[in-house]
Amino acid sequence: MHTKSLKAPSIGLAALTIGVLLLSGCTQPSPTPSASATGSGTTTTSASPTASAVAIVAAPKDSAEAIAAATAVTKEYWALGDKILNDGGKNPERIDAVSTGMARTDIHDAAAQALKKGVTVSGGRSITVTASYASDATPPGQAPVKNGFVGLTVCNDVTATTSVNADGTPGDKGSVLRSVRSVEINYDPAASKWMVSNVIRPGSTVVSC
Repeated sequence: MHTKSLKAPSIGLAALTIGVLLLSGCTQPSPTPSASATGSGTTTTSASPTASAVAIVAAPKDSAEAIAAATAVTKEYWALGDKILNDGGKNPERIDAVSTGMARTDIHDAAAQALKKGVTVSGGRSITVTASYASDATPPGQAPVKNGFVGLTVCNDVTATTSVNADGTPGDKGSVLRSVRSVEINYDPAASKWMVSNVIRPGSTVVSC
């Protein structure tokens, strides 16, 4: 299973509180696991929770199944992240059911800052998957999983979100409301579920989409 330790430059609370920056992660993707299948496409979807995203599932039969499952858990990850910020940063452990590594840490850090600053968020994002691929992965101490790693490129749209500061004044969402993110999702055979492990901002600046 693949993780990354480098962090992107600090991006600021305003963007963080609307969910753009709770996915700051690394500035560059991790090395790609050994490729076994690739795919690309464009899928528009709202980041709303889905029961299947956190369900116990068998290892994927093929790349299409892997990409579909990874997309579902990515939707759940963003929806839960938005919900946590909607609640002012309370109970961030909710994200643990669908994330690990830097992806989990980013949400917990964002929630802590939102709670400390008294910032709340209303509304939620939508995402458009613009490219995807699946490849083999070897989780630590476990056997290789065919198509056990999925990489997604998404357009993260926070146009419908609003943030409010502790004093009741509107928060600043920033100038880029639709931005590119790369998402890394791993299948965990020990838990029999997909987990988001990393969300990456490509490069040192925000890329619009």
